[in-house]
Amino acid sequence: MSKPPIRVLHITEMLSAAGIESFIMNMYRNIDKDKVQFDFLVLRNQKEFYDEEISNLGGRKYYVHSNISNTWVRILDEANQIEKFLKEHHYDIVHIHYTTPLRAPYLLAAKRAGVSTRIYHAHSAAVSGKSKVKMAVYKYYRSKIIKWGTDWFACSIAAAEWIFPQEYVNNNEVKIVYNGIDTNRFKYNEEIRKRIRTELGLSDNFVLIHTGRFIDQKNQSFVLDIFKAIKQKCPKSKMVFLGTGDLLREIEKKAESLGIKSDVFFLGVKDNVQDYLSAADCYIMPSLYEGLPVAAIEAQCSGLPCVMSENITREVALTDSTKFLALNEPADVWANEVLKYKKFQRVDSAHVIADKGYDVLSVSRWLENYYLEHAGEE
Repeated sequence: MSKPPIRVLHITEMLSAAGIESFIMNMYRNIDKDKVQFDFLVLRNQKEFYDEEISNLGGRKYYVHSNISNTWVRILDEANQIEKFLKEHHYDIVHIHYTTPLRAPYLLAAKRAGVSTRIYHAHSAAVSGKSKVKMAVYKYYRSKIIKWGTDWFACSIAAAEWIFPQEYVNNNEVKIVYNGIDTNRFKYNEEIRKRIRTELGLSDNFVLIHTGRFIDQKNQSFVLDIFKAIKQKCPKSKMVFLGTGDLLREIEKKAESLGIKSDVFFLGVKDNVQDYLSAADCYIMPSLYEGLPVAAIEAQCSGLPCVMSENITREVALTDSTKFLALNEPADVWANEVLKYKKFQRVDSAHVIADKGYDVLSVSRWLENYYLEHAGEE
């Protein structure tokens, strides 16, 4: 009789079609599920984008939920619920994914519940504009992540330096786990490009694309400002948004107020993002902050030139066709940089992404072996 797979519990805020969840699912699809299975603990009870796929892959989804409005108190309440859950469900490995140090109490919950391997995974670089009080809390929890955790992962050096004490980064005690993607899936496809452009009626327009949740971090409002400036210089231009989120209606209204709504496509969540990347001509990402964005890797894999904010780590620049601009530069400056790629000669960059270690097969194999080596450790 074969040995059952070890089960790893991933704790993440939600299971929507977003960056962190995309990374986890890329790993899940490609690990050997006869050896390692994933379960998920999320912070809300509702049907989500990946629910059906997780069930089909053999995973289980659980949730804890707190109605407390104060963020710090709510996290402590969630931690208490997580501790109770873990005492009722045995796991050797808990893998926590977040963008700040604030979820450190989850590590303590896992420790108290007897979980032997407690991983904290940093998915974002520094967040600006936080109060002195909040930054003091972050500093406090950085030290607790080390005390309560056993293993520390980050998607980039920038993310590692944001979440963990600098000496741990300098001593290579934080493992950089690349946001691996399916490079074959995101390879540029000329035939699909023609089909999507025909479906959307894009003809010979210059097409920008942006993918991501509609939240403050992603700065879609500024994307529209840039696109309006582009339209004034290049009337035959179109803008494609993929994603959904709390700010979607607000952004749609702004597109209307700017007089560009008819040239902007809000296409929602798509399971064939790669097709729309093939159809586009330039990718734009003026985020306020990121860790190492999966979406930008996917865009580069598709051979798209990418214009991104300087707030994003340069570690994401895997091809030569990337440009970083300051967010305080006016939209007109961004527009000029984007338009430099108007006659860009598209090339297949999938092999470049794979050669630099971002292929999902190599990353998932590393993670699988890591889990197997740490299962049952005391």
